[in-house]
Amino acid sequence: MVGSYRVKVSQGRRVSFEFEVRRNITLVGGDSGTGKTTLYNMIVDYMREGNQSGVSLQCERPCVALADHDWQYQLSKTSNSIVFIDEGRKFVESEDFARAVRGSSNYYVLFTRTDLPNLPFSIKEIYKIKTSGKHHTFEPLYPQRRGCRFSFSPSDPMHDFDILIVEDSKSGYQFFETRFSDSDLVCETGKNNSGLLKWLDANADKRVFAIADGAAFGAYAQKALRLQDEHRSSMAICLPESFEWLLMASGVVRNDVIKKALEDPSSFVDSSEHESWEQFFCSLLKRETAGTSFAYQKNKLANVYVNAENADKVMALIACRNIN
Repeated sequence: MVGSYRVKVSQGRRVSFEFEVRRNITLVGGDSGTGKTTLYNMIVDYMREGNQSGVSLQCERPCVALADHDWQYQLSKTSNSIVFIDEGRKFVESEDFARAVRGSSNYYVLFTRTDLPNLPFSIKEIYKIKTSGKHHTFEPLYPQRRGCRFSFSPSDPMHDFDILIVEDSKSGYQFFETRFSDSDLVCETGKNNSGLLKWLDANADKRVFAIADGAAFGAYAQKALRLQDEHRSSMAICLPESFEWLLMASGVVRNDVIKKALEDPSSFVDSSEHESWEQFFCSLLKRETAGTSFAYQKNKLANVYVNAENADKVMALIACRNIN
């Protein structure tokens, strides 16, 4: 499934929910009693009885409430739909469910406060329910600037830190290690998202700047950003969509196809082909640079990316407060 979808669910004049689903995985957390189960049950009622249930549901795609006992069978019969799963369903933590999501044409809205490390979801698609009278909307749990706090000058974005650690152990790490090879800044790699979080926890007393792919970092956001809050004078965490997104958004690589995809990724990312926007941006960069001096490989970064002019473009974007 491709695109973003507006969903409006209401029951007479009593209660209404209105929100937009933009990626294949959306998490809705927050405190108990805020309306998550109410919304889920309204979708259940509409599935069973349609308009006779008293529930009105408006969306361009079918909306499906997934049951607990036969979820695998239900998913096998469901495609190109928005699937809602209520809080407390343990199967969402399983590898079986993660496999079902990978390559699925469906979008998933998960009501949960569990981290779900098996699923690559974006920090931008974690919400809580905001209530205003009878009206309910989804509000980002981590607003745009929440994940990247800067205490330095944009002209020298690393002068306050001793260590730069990245989640990536391949091209992203190669870029930053080369960029700062002549400086006192030490570059480290967490090798993966969980490794980055463990490293930050073990080295919270150091002056560190961390970079991870926000498009797949959702499961680790709460713990990582809590560490940042606890060490506000020495730790900053930056969460762009991905390293490949940085290379394109900074202007190092740019053409009309990339420009349009960056402006509205949801219109280009097919959930059956890419389990996260991180994967999409990587595929896009590889495809659009093939056969050129900028030919992108994940395992070995072309030298053109780390020349002074191009590296400075990426660092200027990292120094921008609106990066995530």
